[in-house]
Amino acid sequence: MKKLIPAVLFLLLCHPLTQAQKPHSAVVPQPQRPKVGLALSGGGAKGAAHIGVLKYMEEIGIPIDCIAGTSMGSIIGGLYALGYTPDEMADLISNINWSIYMSNNVDRYYQSSTIRAKKSTYLFSVPFGSGNFQEKSFNILSTLPSGVINGASLTNLFNRLSVGYNDSMDFSQLPIPFCCVATDILTGKPVILNHGNFAKAIRSSMAIPGVFSPVEWDGHLLADGGMVNNFPADLCLNMGADFIIGIELAEEMARDPKEMKSLPQQLSQYLSIAVNSKRSENRDLCDIYLHPDITGYNMLSFSSAAIDTMVRRGYECAQAHREELLLLKQRLEKYGPCSKTLQTPRVNIIASDDSILLTNVLYKGVLPIDAHWLIKRGGLESGKVTTMNAIERAIGIMMGTEAYSSITYNILPGDTIVTNGKPMKSYQLVIMLEPAEPHLLSIGFRYDSQEKSAILFHFGFNEQRLSGFKAGIDFNLNYNMRIATKLSWCNIGLGDINFAYRYHNSTLSIRSHDSTSLNSWRVNHHNFSLYLSEFHLRNFTFACGIDEDFYSNQNSFSLNDILYNGIFHFDQARGFFGAFLHGLYDNLDDAYFATKGLYAKAGVNWRVDNKNLFKKIDQSFFAFNFNAQTFISTSPKFTVIPQVFARILVGKNSAWYDNIIGGTIPGRYLDHQLPFIGLTNTVHVDNLAGIGRLDLRYRILDKLYIYLMSNVLLSANWIYGDNNALRINYGAALRAAYDTPLGPISLDLNWNSFTKRPSLYLNIGHTF
Repeated sequence: MKKLIPAVLFLLLCHPLTQAQKPHSAVVPQPQRPKVGLALSGGGAKGAAHIGVLKYMEEIGIPIDCIAGTSMGSIIGGLYALGYTPDEMADLISNINWSIYMSNNVDRYYQSSTIRAKKSTYLFSVPFGSGNFQEKSFNILSTLPSGVINGASLTNLFNRLSVGYNDSMDFSQLPIPFCCVATDILTGKPVILNHGNFAKAIRSSMAIPGVFSPVEWDGHLLADGGMVNNFPADLCLNMGADFIIGIELAEEMARDPKEMKSLPQQLSQYLSIAVNSKRSENRDLCDIYLHPDITGYNMLSFSSAAIDTMVRRGYECAQAHREELLLLKQRLEKYGPCSKTLQTPRVNIIASDDSILLTNVLYKGVLPIDAHWLIKRGGLESGKVTTMNAIERAIGIMMGTEAYSSITYNILPGDTIVTNGKPMKSYQLVIMLEPAEPHLLSIGFRYDSQEKSAILFHFGFNEQRLSGFKAGIDFNLNYNMRIATKLSWCNIGLGDINFAYRYHNSTLSIRSHDSTSLNSWRVNHHNFSLYLSEFHLRNFTFACGIDEDFYSNQNSFSLNDILYNGIFHFDQARGFFGAFLHGLYDNLDDAYFATKGLYAKAGVNWRVDNKNLFKKIDQSFFAFNFNAQTFISTSPKFTVIPQVFARILVGKNSAWYDNIIGGTIPGRYLDHQLPFIGLTNTVHVDNLAGIGRLDLRYRILDKLYIYLMSNVLLSANWIYGDNNALRINYGAALRAAYDTPLGPISLDLNWNSFTKRPSLYLNIGHTF
């Protein structure tokens, strides 16, 4: 009202002059309706309440002429400015998988087999560069990530939602004029974003420091606008608004330390401290001020149920201000009928399964050889008809290689082209790839009741590259130490050529099939291999080549023993030359708590004792191994997991390669060790060994599971030997498991027919 009175007085004073200057028959122009501005505050997930307010305002006919937003307010405001309806936004926000968009996670479906192995092994990985070698600048810290989340997935989402308005432009030309605010972390000052790339502007406004990486923009380094102006009512005034409706989500500053225990609560408090005075000034600029009740929710409450509730609360808040809103509508209707109007056509919405013609596909920031591989794997080529689902799948596959720290794409509308007699809108797809830092440092941790603590250190040189020379080394520091190193030449068109060395020192207590007595072995195992592999495929990988094994058995193992005898002990070791072919198929939806998919591994090894290598009498032997498990979910909580493990020896094998079973981790003590539920130590079994296993898993709570597991062993010396009787043994376990960020925590109560005694096994962390 305070802004309307001067405008009305001015029009009344001017009216007689207008009558005197124009002929009596002239048409008197109607005064222009006052502009209504909408200011939307930040608040993370709480921004869903904005949608409810907009929904009610549309129902009663309140027009919006310009919008200013910060952080989540810039997302909701930006989508509304593009022409999205509140119902469309509510449906969009509710159905988005925020665990993907609010992280750097790539769905396991898109990851290559090597990346899947890393994700299920290491606690965390940090990519880094080595600096500028020419200038001898080795500042590794400067190459570490600038935020936990790079935000590429969100940028792609915004680009997808703004087709037709996602090229560089003036935001005043959107269907509803729009601007948002970000913070320049170089100067600490606000930056008003009202032109340029729409998706980049939204992404900049919501870049929470330390969570999302900042965005470079015209010499600025931009982060969340909430640090300087979380409630930008003043921007509406700058855009020419005569009336301002403000929706603020910030809660009053907490006074109780108990309310500051979680990260979202602390972030909200930090923003309140930073913008407290500015917020008060902007409240005074509002003609109608709305503050939805979002008690009980925080910045990260992105579940569908929480979003639905906050949309409803926003609607109810607007309803509570019905009289104020209707009074504003009455004032506006004096200038003509009120309705939602868009000054330009609304955004071009492309559904996930809509067919689109890509007249041109451009790859930027990638080597030609890598681009050729990406085109082949992703299937995005110029001149082909595709869908948004196919584009998202291709981007996911590219991200799944982890060779790029950020992959964003933009879809630019082109001309309408007649295809097969039907007009089809054409588009240009621009894919922008930012190479990841080449090197990788990874750390894994595990504790279990057999080997106690285990720490895994991994260093990878050029590991985050698609092609070229790579090297990696692992140090597994525990009671049974392991060292593994690999040198690779990666040609993504022909596969990888690898030279690898592995050392494994392990102590195992082993019993024979027919004996209750335990024998203790201290085994040193060295393996050298030269092989060809293909690890860039997603679900399938293979390796074939030649290798050399060295085995030795020591009753004692100490540092002095290593210093005096060396780790190879050639005078005591038995050497075996061999060749191998291994294959792996894995399409599980999760490494540890899968609900669907198949994991299968098969291989054949040929071995011959070095002393018999050039003898005419054939003393070689073969080892065939196979294991598979599949996951069948009969309900959201119940999963049936049938499994099979088998190993067959053919020929006069050495005792070093005899079949060994026991424990939950295959290959724990020896490469060829088969797991057997219910048995915590190891048992020597016959040359033909097959294990059938069935696990029944039930999810009690969101991340808490209970298992009932059982397996049966069938073994015999049917291939050769005098005793060819079939042996049958059983094992069972009851397991409670909890899925944590540190990896699974599980406790097993075991029983087996070998010892006929119960035992407990505790595991904390990833398996390695």
